[in-house]
Amino acid sequence: MMTLLRTVILIFLALQTLFAKTLSLQEAIDATLISHPDAKLALYQLDSARESIGIAQAATYPELSLNAEYYPTKTLVSQNSGSFVTRDHFSTHVDVTLTYTLWDFGRTQKRIDAAQQDAESALALNENAKALLGERVWQAYYSLAYLQRVSTANALSLAFYQALYDQSRQMKHVGLKTEADSERFYASLLDAKDLLETSRNEERKFTHLLSMLTGFSEQDISIEDDFTALSHTTLPSFPDAQWRHMLKEHNAELEALGAKIKQSHALYESSKAEHYGTILSAGSLGSDTSISSYSSNQIGIKASIPLVTGGRISHQIEKDRVSILMAEEALRARELTLWQELYEAILDTKRLDATIQAKQMAALALAKTVAITKGRYKEGLATYIEVLEAQRAYDNALIAQSAAMLQKIASLAHIKRLIPKGASL
Repeated sequence: MMTLLRTVILIFLALQTLFAKTLSLQEAIDATLISHPDAKLALYQLDSARESIGIAQAATYPELSLNAEYYPTKTLVSQNSGSFVTRDHFSTHVDVTLTYTLWDFGRTQKRIDAAQQDAESALALNENAKALLGERVWQAYYSLAYLQRVSTANALSLAFYQALYDQSRQMKHVGLKTEADSERFYASLLDAKDLLETSRNEERKFTHLLSMLTGFSEQDISIEDDFTALSHTTLPSFPDAQWRHMLKEHNAELEALGAKIKQSHALYESSKAEHYGTILSAGSLGSDTSISSYSSNQIGIKASIPLVTGGRISHQIEKDRVSILMAEEALRARELTLWQELYEAILDTKRLDATIQAKQMAALALAKTVAITKGRYKEGLATYIEVLEAQRAYDNALIAQSAAMLQKIASLAHIKRLIPKGASL
């Protein structure tokens, strides 16, 4: 009877997912990167940084402007017979002016370099945002796979206790078992029902989380269970120095901080160039109308050198110098933090290989123990307590094996996020 119940439960679980959308991990990641606000925000920040390059580059082009002035009343001064005469009259002025920066001692180019490095930083942060979302999807996806396995194990456990309870009731009627046996199995049956509802509730939570990440309806989500295959993934046997080098080389967050250092250097050099001023060429075609009309055209070169600025330039230079030091220390601090995370994830992944194997062997041994104990119970050679303990130990071993697999997958996901191009996982 218990075998029949197990078969019915497995068929029911299979039918639950028959009409749902089978969602692969990569499809879930792709959907998240398209629809999630964090991905869009990182992309908009990248677009903004790229526009800043154009703003900086605009200073290298000539600037053409149209200017107009109108005064209803303007006091005009003229000379008449050796004396000055004033008259109030309306006045207008219109001109088209062209200005072009001939030389600013590299200040504009350094600002362009700074804007480009800011865009490089934004590009790296965009990749880092994708990696963070990818890790979140990994964890939600395989947490759901784990909970589905737990629910399946709990459903089979419920069927087991139901069969034992029914069997004990029948044996009680013929005098082979006592009321205590039936009541104890009934208590275990109620516990199994509660565990099943709890695991299904957690399963619904992660289905909702995956729905929020991907934008798919909860009813349309059914995952592919490659849980076991992925948990058997092995890490390359690299020395610690090589892992750390891969982190520095391929981590997007560190790449962004490195670009920030270059940006700070460029701004520092731009600030230093302000001491030397700017040389402009300017020309305009104008027309003035007051008492009479005349043209006011001009062309020439203009030099502007700051002599006294109240210390503004010096303070700006010092601020930019300190910004370089801050950016360098921010990179060092973050590299240390990420290296610790990577190191721990590598150790956990390697340790969990042995744990998974041990849990698997324990589950196989306990499955045999359950079968033997159940047979002995039927023959009156074992107590119901022994049967319950054997089944509980088997259930715990199955769940512990899946939990160890989930921990390894979470570690692999973290390693992949930290070094997305450094190692094939």
